[in-house]
Amino acid sequence: MDPARIFPGAPARRDVLRLFGAGAGLLAAGGLLTACSDGSSGGKSADGSLKINDQLGWLKLTQFGGFYAAEVKGYYKAEKLSTSFTAGGPNILAWQQVASGKSFTGDDDNTNVLVAVAKGQPLVIYGAIFQTSPFSIISKADDPITSIEDFAGRTIAVTEASRQQFEALVKKAGVKDVRFIPAGTDPTQLTTGQASGYSGYATSQAVALKRQGVDVHVLYLEDLGVPSYGNVLITTRDHLEKQHDELVRFLRATIKGYEYMNAHPDEIGRLVATKWNTGGLKPEEEAATARFQKDLITSPKGVLQVDPAKMQKIIDQLVSVGTIGKKLKAADVVDTSVLEAAYGGRTSLLT
Repeated sequence: MDPARIFPGAPARRDVLRLFGAGAGLLAAGGLLTACSDGSSGGKSADGSLKINDQLGWLKLTQFGGFYAAEVKGYYKAEKLSTSFTAGGPNILAWQQVASGKSFTGDDDNTNVLVAVAKGQPLVIYGAIFQTSPFSIISKADDPITSIEDFAGRTIAVTEASRQQFEALVKKAGVKDVRFIPAGTDPTQLTTGQASGYSGYATSQAVALKRQGVDVHVLYLEDLGVPSYGNVLITTRDHLEKQHDELVRFLRATIKGYEYMNAHPDEIGRLVATKWNTGGLKPEEEAATARFQKDLITSPKGVLQVDPAKMQKIIDQLVSVGTIGKKLKAADVVDTSVLEAAYGGRTSLLT
């Protein structure tokens, strides 16, 4: 998620909780969720296309620009789909909207989804927007933090929710003389020299700093040995089994949308800020974000990929810290059949 996109602003506590696996308490009541009538898909638009509703994991920002690109470029229409995208927010968990039947598909943090699945929710992960989470340690390029060993002798500003995990990583690596301080609401602690590193979102704080002329280095969670995805794509087991073709059509168009955005980041970033979200976003900032996030979205196999083997590592890590109370098999959580059908043996649908 990227709640801090409108700079300055730190990552919302809820998002950091989820990234580091401390969010189990938020989902304790997940097993009590009851299904409502399914208004997530089905029915026809005036032109005869099938209606599909998708619940976004956060606001209509450039991280979801591939969906908007697929709309404006006609990729959904070509699949005979009529799509609507509902913006998320601080009090909305996308997985709940999907599990309850209010939305056909959605995206959420993998920790949220895995905890929900462990509590019996019939959710399936069929793709992922970010191939690695944008959450990171940001440092100045002329004094970079490039590994956990570089924490030694440094002052690192971290959120309260993430401090325990960073302390565990430092302890495991045998790194000494690290001083953790509470992260402020924006990364001025980094620019003023109060800290050598700042925990934040590469797609938000790092991009904003770059636009202000501050050259930064970004150390992602995966660089610290913490496997992660950002914004996994989800649906229910029932939808996967009974509406597989609709999912394939939706994903095929969405793949094209993300490919188009990656090829035309300035165009889509500006359109998101001026057309899709009218809440005062700055077009140049969204364009800069679209350019920056390309490397986090792409993979050798194409966009929106998800790897069961990597997901198993994520599951094992969450089990080890107690976020998930029982071992899950990634094969029971991740289904790649929609991706495989959408790509049809290719790694790109626009080239």
